[in-house]
Parts: sequence; structure tokens; C-alpha cells
Amino acid sequence: MPWLLSVLLGLGWLLSTGITAAASLRVESLSPQPGDVLTLTVTPDHGETLAGVTMSAFDTSVVKFYERPDGSRRAFVGFPFDRWAGKFLIKGTAHVRAPSGERDQPLSVSIQARSRVFPVQYVTMPPTQAQKMVQKGDLHAEKLQVQAAMKDSFPRPLWIGAWIVPAAGQSTSIYGRKRYVNGKWWGQHNGADIRAGIGTPVHACNAGRVVLSGYLPTLRGNCIVLDHGCNVFSVYMHLSKRLVAAGQSVAKGAVIGQVGATGFVTGPHLHWEVRIGWEPVDPFRVAEHGLSFD
Repeated sequence: MPWLLSVLLGLGWLLSTGITAAASLRVESLSPQPGDVLTLTVTPDHGETLAGVTMSAFDTSVVKFYERPDGSRRAFVGFPFDRWAGKFLIKGTAHVRAPSGERDQPLSVSIQARSRVFPVQYVTMPPTQAQKMVQKGDLHAEKLQVQAAMKDSFPRPLWIGAWIVPAAGQSTSIYGRKRYVNGKWWGQHNGADIRAGIGTPVHACNAGRVVLSGYLPTLRGNCIVLDHGCNVFSVYMHLSKRLVAAGQSVAKGAVIGQVGATGFVTGPHLHWEVRIGWEPVDPFRVAEHGLSFD
């Protein structure tokens, strides 16, 4: 049982300090695969409150927790697609307020990750188009622009209920796929591709606010980024039209753009990402399983 595992891991620390009350760390999905979302919940002991939680995990240097009505704190972490199966220890610090005073309490829990095999794709492009692969400076500047838009996520969940797939079409390239372009390594796929005709409506996969709407010519083309709160973002690339502007709030299912073929592409499609911070997770698994904030 996850709560029992958390208690056992903290037992040695409690015995050494003489403290009989302790906050607990619970992780939903103790055996994740690459691309899965881990839900982390820290619960204070009876009579105590949490002033905050400090944690880093995998490639996420700052895990962002938010306070729930029952006084617990929750955060979401993406399990990276470049990790192998094995045991991983998630550690953090709970900042606890107790009648006897304030203290910092170490937290830790183990997960046993499972492997996931990703397909390999070989793509041929005209040399003039493939030249974008070597424009390292432009690619880096574009990445920094997107990262800057994702710095300050809303501190509470903005999404509502189940997540939806944003466009009607055929799934043609899954999350984590390994790609070679003209025989050269290009990387793993950060999202999922949905093939559809130019002009096909693109819907917000859940409620959020627009933090980026712009034309990024080297890779992403017409691109929209939505902040769903709590460090959860969705990204929509290669659009023919952008129908929202930065600063707007959008409802789940709202039409935010249209499918296109802008940026680094071989044909019309929507490239769709869900990221926890900067860590990409499998968007179809998010649509299937959701993210719980109750």
C-alpha cells in the first residue's frame, strides 16, 4: 500500500529524531512507464500544517506543489522517456508547522519503473528543408522563447474533468518515437502527431490560459501554448491559423486554431504536447487517464 510504504521509509528518520508525528508522501503510480504522470501528495500529521514542500525529481529541478482544501499538498511530475526500467527514489522536504514549532522533515518514496519500447521512424526530406536541423542557434532561441512562456504557471488547477484529444484525425507518430531524418538522428518525439487536413479545427484539450501564440519558423511554425495551472501545459504546433492571443482564458473544447503545415514538417498535421514543467509526457495517456486534483 502506498501510504504504508511512505511511513516505513520515514521510520528510521523518526526514530532518530524522537518525533512521533510525521507528514507522509504518497505517489500514485508506483510502477510508471516513460511518459506517465506521477501524482505526488504530501499530507501533514493530525494537528500539524504544511508551510510548503521542496522537491526536485528526475529532470524537473523545481516540483511545484499546490495546497488542497484538506491541507495536503499535491504536485505532478513527468517520468522521462529516456529512463530505463528500475528503482528510483523520489526525495523532498516538508516544511511543517506544529504546536511545538516549525521543522523541516525529509520525505522519500521509491518507485519501480517499467520499461517501454518506442518505435523508430526514418524520414526523408528535401535537403533545403532538412537544413533546419543544423540551425542550432535558431532552434535554441526558439526553445528559449517557449520555455520563457512556461515559467510562471498558475498556482492552482485550471483544468476541469477529463482531457480531450484536440483534433479529429489519424494518429501517425506517437510520443517517444525515435526519428532519423535523411539518415541523421533527430531525437525522440516530445508529443503526438495527428494527421488532418489543413483547416481542421484544433480544440483546447482542457481549460486554461494562453501563454504563447506566435509564429516560430524554424521548428514549430504557428504555435500555441496553454497553461492549465500547477505546471501543466499543452502545446499545439504547425497550425495554419492561430485564433487566440496570449492572455486569453479558454474553455475546454474551445477552437483555438486550425491544422496546418508550418515549421519543420513533411505534411499537414497537428503536433500536440502535454508537458509537466518542461518534461514532455504522453498526451494520449493524459487524455485516457486524466489528472486528479480532487
